[in-house]
Amino acid sequence: MKRALGSLVASLSLFATLVAVVPPAVARAEPLPYRPDQWIKLCGLSMGCTIDPLPHPWRGKDVYNDTGRRQRVSVRMEDGEGVRFWLALQNDGTERDTFFVKGCRGNKRFNVNNVHLGRIKGLGTADTKITDAFKDGTAAFTFPSSLERNKRVYLTLNIIAPTTAEGVSYRCPVTITSKNDPERTDTVVARMTTY
Repeated sequence: MKRALGSLVASLSLFATLVAVVPPAVARAEPLPYRPDQWIKLCGLSMGCTIDPLPHPWRGKDVYNDTGRRQRVSVRMEDGEGVRFWLALQNDGTERDTFFVKGCRGNKRFNVNNVHLGRIKGLGTADTKITDAFKDGTAAFTFPSSLERNKRVYLTLNIIAPTTAEGVSYRCPVTITSKNDPERTDTVVARMTTY
């Protein structure tokens, strides 16, 4: 009994020590003047996005990093098939800013064949094509501050897997960078694997 009681007291003492060293919840930090935010959503496979509303969730809203952690979408696709993603860009900073978009270039097994301005669901409905600027990092969009209004820019990223190889993967990072503070970036990732 004494041994069990001693063990209980030791456990409670350890618990009290752990509680004492855990810092209290930190209040939300002040908004930054320059804060790009980007998120990603799977639109659909093959012929586009035929389900409305789309069942796939957005990933990465209010998540800021350059690794794609917690803002990544993975999809399995048949070899030879196409896949479409939607990207949303928003200024969460308190100052007006311009964001540069640098996307993936593709490779011989995964072809970044189209990037369009807007949320494009089907074939033939695209308006402004920005594929080359997306690949070389010169696509730029100017945003008002988050205090004025939350203007968003949407992009549609289309990738085709012209391969007959199964089990091949490709990781497509897309990074937006603040013009006024180039240290401020945000990256989403689209990951595809053929079957």
